[in-house]
Amino acid sequence: MIQRPQTLYLLGVFILAVLLMTGPIALFNVGGAEYLLKYSGLFDPAGERLQLATWPLSVFFMLVIFLAFLNIFFYRNRIRQMRICIFLIFLFAGMVGMIFYYLAIARHQLDAVRTLHNWRIIIPPIAIIMVYMAFRRIRRDELLVKAYDRIR
Repeated sequence: MIQRPQTLYLLGVFILAVLLMTGPIALFNVGGAEYLLKYSGLFDPAGERLQLATWPLSVFFMLVIFLAFLNIFFYRNRIRQMRICIFLIFLFAGMVGMIFYYLAIARHQLDAVRTLHNWRIIIPPIAIIMVYMAFRRIRRDELLVKAYDRIR
């Protein structure tokens, strides 16, 4: 049911999660050189990956993208959709924590003078709000279906 508001919210979450993976999360300025923190690692100005392993963050990103896309097609099972929405909220909250953890680790590892956060840093909180709005719409549909069943 593509025309449902919760489907549009979940599609928006999917698009935001994909946008989060397209570029850097933060930029570190160290002695004139600019290092990039992406979901796949910390990169020096030459484009080579440094030793900071961010594979758990990559797993979070892939899991969020997969679940957001998959949740769109569970419109016949609203209870499962609501559970996945709650799980997505916790995943995005964990993702925010992991992003700030890796920012602190990279800042400490590089002894960065200045850190510039990219606009992508606000995507997880926006996605949390959108998943919550989708959850509310799914719950409203479930309550409506239960009310119709009671009338019969």
